[in-house]
Order: sequence, then structure tokens, then C-alpha cells
Amino acid sequence: MRVLFTVSDWGGHYYCMVPLGWALQAAGHEVRVACPPAQERALADAGLVPVPVLDGPDMTYCTRLIRYQEAVDGTGSLPGPPLHPATCEPVADLAEFDVAAETARFWQEAGRALERSHDAAVEFGRAWRPDLVCYDLMAPEGALVARLAGVPALYHSAGLFGAAETEPVLETGLEDPTGSFARHGAKPWSRDQIEYVIDPSPDSSLPPHGAAQRIPVRPVPYNGVRSVPDWLLEPSSGRRVCVLWGYSATAMYGPHVPALRHALEAASATGAEVVLTAGPQQVQALGELPPGVRVLTDFPVDLLLAGCDAVIHHGGAGTVMNAFTAGVPQLCLTLSIDGPVYRERISRGGAVLALSALTSTPQQIRDGVAAVLGEDRYRHRARRIAAELAARPAPSRLVAPLVELARTGRLAPAGR
Repeated sequence: MRVLFTVSDWGGHYYCMVPLGWALQAAGHEVRVACPPAQERALADAGLVPVPVLDGPDMTYCTRLIRYQEAVDGTGSLPGPPLHPATCEPVADLAEFDVAAETARFWQEAGRALERSHDAAVEFGRAWRPDLVCYDLMAPEGALVARLAGVPALYHSAGLFGAAETEPVLETGLEDPTGSFARHGAKPWSRDQIEYVIDPSPDSSLPPHGAAQRIPVRPVPYNGVRSVPDWLLEPSSGRRVCVLWGYSATAMYGPHVPALRHALEAASATGAEVVLTAGPQQVQALGELPPGVRVLTDFPVDLLLAGCDAVIHHGGAGTVMNAFTAGVPQLCLTLSIDGPVYRERISRGGAVLALSALTSTPQQIRDGVAAVLGEDRYRHRARRIAAELAARPAPSRLVAPLVELARTGRLAPAGR
């Protein structure tokens, strides 16, 4: 069987698909991953075969444009001046960047990039002829390839995002703003056409999928490859807290969000060993760190969480799912998905305390750190969610049902 994955430029959206790719390859099936060129190296490092033909807009740049426009309109919630969308440096004067003109230019080029991406996916699909297609949140090109080839397609969620979202803050991706489906002679694309969703979300945080058939799967964490330092293999002499601030948080909101400094100081004040993983720009911007803070630059979080008593992070869905899997209590200081619906969804199971990074006070962050470290209920509920996820079918158990789906058009239940 030939299986085509289509993935976007966001590792956090497609890392969840890597273990399924391993499982399919281990069972003797061919896997190709159509991706933007920027993801070619990461996918090859993961042991999958990249096909770097996709294109698309830079969504971190888009977010900086939106934040700049909010500052011009006086509706923004970021502290201090906005970032210059091109240089990523705070501006001294809002007049130094014409955000209206640049936003118009950006969306024109974004439309052309998305058209090129769909065309390239279709061309590769016709040449390679997959039997099954799996796509991530921001890469519905795969759905078009499947439609034209007459083969099944599955949306693979990273967790927490559904096929039938209605809230504007969560309704991202799985769209066709350029009309590329119709341009290629397929029925115009809409979310209600999604038939199957591979979803690792815990039961307490299930997103809406509408009429799509949900395929539960055990989340197998993967966040890249890195050698593990010796000290991390040894148990901490006391409590250990991981503080993670991802690339997307820094790229979209800049390296000077005060909540990160407040979280580091609050965690350090508890006497815990604090391990910060963030990008070099973010670490440099923090300057002198509180006592007891170790730094691992851009370190895969799944290699870090097993020995931690709590994790503090920017609220990305991939990090939330990693911590659910590890059974670690979480303090989420949400940024890029800063909506009350999302915060409520991830908090339902009782393992997560979610606050807004942009509006929470230093005292609220201190109280949050104390709660996830000191209150047993967060630890007990985190372990309960981890046990629930561990009982799910592993990605290897999805292989036989997916083969049956490709062969007959019917999906059999997965085993344990």
C-alpha cells in the first residue's frame, strides 16, 4: 500500500503523524510526505521520506501583521510596542510600517502560494498514485489528492482540534480559500466532507468532529531528535519543573512576553530545579536567569517530561498532549490560541491550569505555579489521563484497519 501524508510548515501539527508513518513503514508499506521545503530536513531526520513540493504563507509573519494592526487600531493586548513584522524588533513609532498595504500584499501572495501548493500536490499524487492519504490541520492539499484519485483520506489531528470547530479562534486550517478544489474539477471543499479523523485527544478534552468518524489512537510523543545530557538521566534531588517556550510563541509575539519571566521566577522561588527549553533568541532576551535554572536550547519536550513534576508552557496543543501522555501537571500560559474555549477544553480533565499569558498578573502566575506543584489533585488527574491514553490502540494497531479502508472503503475497529 502507498500512503501519502501532506503536512504544513508547523512541526507541532504533524509530529503526531510521525509514529503512524513509522508503523506503516515497519509493516512494509510505502510512505511519502509532501511538505514545504523548510520541513524536508526535519522529516528526513524522523526517518520518513520527504517530498518538498508544497507551499504556503508564513503564518508567524501573518500573526505579526495582525498584532501590528491591532496596535494601530488600539485593540491589542500585548504589552509594549508591537514587533516590526519583517525585523521582529519592537517598533519605536507605528508609522514606520504601512501595515494596511503590507497586509494586502501578503494575502495576494498567500493566495498564489496556496494555489501553487495544491497544484504541486495534485501533480505528485497523479504521478505516485497513493492508495490512502493522511493530512494535517494546515495541509488539506491531501484531501484534494485523495478526491481526484478516488481513495480514502483521513485528517490526523494533533489532539484538541476538531474537524467541526465553530469558534473563530479555533477555526484554523482545513479550508480552501483559493478555490483550488473546484479549479481542479473536484467538489468545493468544506469541513463537513471530512469522513475520518485520527484523534489522540483524551476523553475529557474531545473537540467537535461533526459527522466525521473518530479513530482514537494512543499518542506516541515525538518532537525531534537530540542526545540527552547525562544529568537529565538522573533523578532530580528535589522537584523538577520544565518551562517550555516554543519557537512559534517567540516568532509571533516576540521574546519579551513578561509572563515567561514571571513563570521562571515563580518556579525558581519554590526551590525546584527549573529546566528552561526555548530558542536562542528567547534565551538571550531573558538575560540573567533566576538561580537554579538550567537551559536546554530547543530541546524536544518528550525527552524532558518524564522526570518532571510540572511543566509550564505557552499553551501549544502539541505540548499539552505531550504532558497529558507523560502524566505531568501543567500550567498553560496561552498565547497563540488565547481563547476561553480552548482554555476550558484543555482544563476539563483537571490536569491543566490555563491562564492567559497576555493578561495574567505576576501574582496569578505565582499562584498557578504553586497550585500545579503543590496540589495533589493536579498530579492525580494528570496520571489518570496518562493511563487512559496508554490504554488506547497504538499507531501500529491502526495499520490493518487502514489497509482494509484502502482496499474496501470500510473502516474496521482498531485493536488494542
